[in-house]
Amino acid sequence: MHGEMAAMDMPLLPMWLRTVWIVGLCAVVVVHVGHLVALSGQHRAWHAGHTVMATGMALMYLLPRMQHPELYRAGLVLFALVALAQAVTTVALRAREGAVNPLWLLSTVDMLAMVYMLLPPATRPDWLNWVFVVYLACQAVAYGLGTWDRLPVFTSRAPTSVAAGAATAAPEHTRDHEHTVTPLTAEPAPDPAAGPVVGLVAHSSLGVRVTLAVMAASMAYMLAVM
Repeated sequence: MHGEMAAMDMPLLPMWLRTVWIVGLCAVVVVHVGHLVALSGQHRAWHAGHTVMATGMALMYLLPRMQHPELYRAGLVLFALVALAQAVTTVALRAREGAVNPLWLLSTVDMLAMVYMLLPPATRPDWLNWVFVVYLACQAVAYGLGTWDRLPVFTSRAPTSVAAGAATAAPEHTRDHEHTVTPLTAEPAPDPAAGPVVGLVAHSSLGVRVTLAVMAASMAYMLAVM
């Protein structure tokens, strides 16, 4: 516990830097709240999860554990429940859509990282701290570069058993699908000629990618200074 308090006062986490992280995370909240209000379905639920995550991170930078232990205990319960809900959602959507959606899977792991950060310091081994630091740093880079947008699961695929005529028409359908479905604004329409299409599509919006990168970086940095 004393180590946690010392971490908040150490040179790697001065007040000005904590303030920068808090302001950045508040911007993340604003962006994702706007999306969850405007959208529906899986998109709304996904943005709601990231809104809760960014809010939790901002509070962790603002309010040290030593002065607010009850807040951290409540946060542990909250994020454990959210992580469980997202894990169930990931499995349920895999059964319904026929493919694991990387966005839900990664969001679930991110929530588990939040749960880990909220555990009492004595229960967190240093080696696992650095596993999460490396994972979150990679997440920040991947989100910033739009790496997840290019995964095959976010494109429609024609099944191998279709007739030759249908197979010939598939590329045209794919081009239409890519132009008519806007990422994070609409659920892709089901098409019997297409393979598995997940309901939550990749986030090509620069604003969303930047906010996700900021949030992952804020989590990695806090774990590193702990």
